[in-house]
Amino acid sequence: MRGFKQFFRHSGRLVTVILLLVITYCYAMFQGGFVSWFVFFTILPFLLYSILLAVFPIHFKEISRTLSKDRIERGNNVQVTVRFRNTSWFPIVFMMVQELPMDNGLYERPNGNVTKLFLVGWKREFEWTYELKALKRGEYHFKGLEFTCTDFFGWTIRKVAVNHPQLFLVYPKVSDVNVLPIGMQYDQGSSQSRYSLVKDTTMATGVREYIPGDRFSWIHWKSFAKNGELRTKEFEDRKSQNMFILIDRAVHKNFEQVIDYTASYINKIVKGNGDVSFLSAGDDRYFAPIIKTDKQFEKVLQHLVTVQPDAQFGIERLLYEEQKFMSRSVVVIVTGELVPELREILNSGTKYARKIICFVVNDEKDSVQLFSQNNEVHYVGSDELQSIYSEVKHA
Repeated sequence: MRGFKQFFRHSGRLVTVILLLVITYCYAMFQGGFVSWFVFFTILPFLLYSILLAVFPIHFKEISRTLSKDRIERGNNVQVTVRFRNTSWFPIVFMMVQELPMDNGLYERPNGNVTKLFLVGWKREFEWTYELKALKRGEYHFKGLEFTCTDFFGWTIRKVAVNHPQLFLVYPKVSDVNVLPIGMQYDQGSSQSRYSLVKDTTMATGVREYIPGDRFSWIHWKSFAKNGELRTKEFEDRKSQNMFILIDRAVHKNFEQVIDYTASYINKIVKGNGDVSFLSAGDDRYFAPIIKTDKQFEKVLQHLVTVQPDAQFGIERLLYEEQKFMSRSVVVIVTGELVPELREILNSGTKYARKIICFVVNDEKDSVQLFSQNNEVHYVGSDELQSIYSEVKHA
């Protein structure tokens, strides 16, 4: 329906221009004299140009967009530079270019529209830059460009839409979160260590199949030389507990800050050569059994780009259903609100895991609340993620 309206609007303008040409010619023929013919020949070039603009093909190619940042985080501003080439031989007087509409809910609308007016003539290559402000976390889909060409007086308006899809991601804001030691039980006595799984690489207890992401120094070269198959050394785990991070997708409150804190927390552990597992469940389910390399962390970030608070069940159900994975782990829950059901679990003991640590991201000041079996709740100010310290006592 929209296409028909544009067609009749375009045809109506063309008919109007032709009628204007006929009327001025008839006026000069019947009126005669210098003045009438002067008016006709003065307006004739503009009328002919308008008619040619309406019927000749116009093509724009070699479209490209360049972003000012390779990696964009929530809240950042980004400049978009658009380049394109006019491959039509027909000269254009005025041309306005604009991006086809995106989801305006994901960014603060720029000053004015995302448009640019060019005085073209015989120019072929064009470039313009605009800025998207206060970007929100998510996937951004550019659709294409719309070119609006017009004559000197706006009698003919020609619109050409060129599809040129492009995708870029806005990641959660990763802060330099300071994570203090988490108390863990070693196989021989108790001590403090920074992360959930520190392997003693001086003592190999066996070999296993190679898993992508295993460190190069852990490869068992003797078995590789013998049968040509990659195998990885297995080392003694110095601790009998693993860290398992859960994100609460049933709570909408402060969800963006929850995502930022989760990403920051996992990033700090990975940078410190620690191992961690991660589970996110809602309308979709994402499980990372082990995160210890930047590549594995990148996959987690890509999930966090699009994750939404869409869970139809509380975190307590997730603890019950996934306890086979968490029974020997220290479970870290990140949520935006301490709901009564979660508080009840923290009071009930540690039947789901060896220990439960809950981080509540809200506007309160940092504080610690202890529950039964040393389950803990840490309140983290949503505006203080740059100066977070999590201190967890012995299990």
